[in-house]
Amino acid sequence: MNKLIKAVIAGLIPILLMLLFPLNAGAAGFGVGPGKLEVTAALRGEEYQETVLAKYTAEANESQQCIIELNARGDISDWISFYNPSDPNTPIESITASAGEWTYILVKFNIPEDAPIGTATGTLYVQTGPLGEETEGGVTVSLQGTVDVTITVTGTAILTGTVEDISASDVELGYPLRIKVGFQNTGNVVAQPEITVAISKDGTAINSFNSTEAEVKVGSREIIPVVWDTAGRELGDYAARVAVSLGEKIISSKELNFVIMPAGTFSREGVFTELALEGNPRLGTIVKIQATFANTGLTDTKSKFIGEVYCDNELIVALESEESLVPVGQEETLMSYIKLESPGNYDIKGYINYEGKKTDVKEISFTLGEAGGGLPFSLSTPLIIGVIVVLIAVIAFVALRRRKAA
Repeated sequence: MNKLIKAVIAGLIPILLMLLFPLNAGAAGFGVGPGKLEVTAALRGEEYQETVLAKYTAEANESQQCIIELNARGDISDWISFYNPSDPNTPIESITASAGEWTYILVKFNIPEDAPIGTATGTLYVQTGPLGEETEGGVTVSLQGTVDVTITVTGTAILTGTVEDISASDVELGYPLRIKVGFQNTGNVVAQPEITVAISKDGTAINSFNSTEAEVKVGSREIIPVVWDTAGRELGDYAARVAVSLGEKIISSKELNFVIMPAGTFSREGVFTELALEGNPRLGTIVKIQATFANTGLTDTKSKFIGEVYCDNELIVALESEESLVPVGQEETLMSYIKLESPGNYDIKGYINYEGKKTDVKEISFTLGEAGGGLPFSLSTPLIIGVIVVLIAVIAFVALRRRKAA
């Protein structure tokens, strides 16, 4: 191999390395908030929760990620557990943060049944894992923030709450009337408000029912839905008398007027927001395909994902999720499944059908090797391939010139 070829290869190897392994150069920063958390009038045996925010910044590469490690010390260290807000039931000891973005961390305080009455304190330690930078002494750099916590334990249960809003909208015949109650728990125990609804038409009672299913945690605000089926009802004007009770006391009541209209009155609109796989695809496993639909119309909408799966450009299976009724202003993830039986290049494409309308088509691709690991396609892949093609072309060109010169 002549000197020119060697020079070309030597010059392109660093480019390939930079594409495959982005470097981090530059100072990093780390912020945690709030600086203090206080839980007052906490009751033994109850659970309380707060949110902590952390932001990691890296000047040279804003897309860089880091691992944030979580732990607690002090009197209340055994009372504390950390969670990703997207999965509030699985405790974690660390969470991945993207540079330049706020990372939300859910903190739960479980007060023991034998906790002493009075004030207990502790500290939350939120710190980055090793950032790959070393000091002159060879010590790996990590960044840390702290949150001071004070919890006052009392022996008295306080059951209080406020109703901020009660609302409902007109509905098409055959679709559920959705009454929404905005409830704030202002006590120190979990609240389970009772919502009683009486439906009438032209002054005549039609139906009555109550709901006690919702449990609102201390300090939380929730929109509690109450649903009434309109199937088989007459069209026209109706009234709903809604009362909200806590304990045995009515804390709010309101009369709502609504209309049951003919089916098809309201426009259907929606957006196909995301098509994704759950987990890492592997040979011989069943993979879950998640299609997320946002209802942006004026009424509840039935939606279904319709798709196709290709392996090496050959159609192998058609997909169809179960139909789901998506409430106004909400998102729903539609699930479908395939078994990955052969290695190759996979393409999954599809759309969402919502009551006769279709969204735009979305597509995802991945490669499945003989060993079974999925290799998702990304923007860096064509760059790497392009560099390799250029490298081969240059070597071939130089070799051809040497042959002609000889």
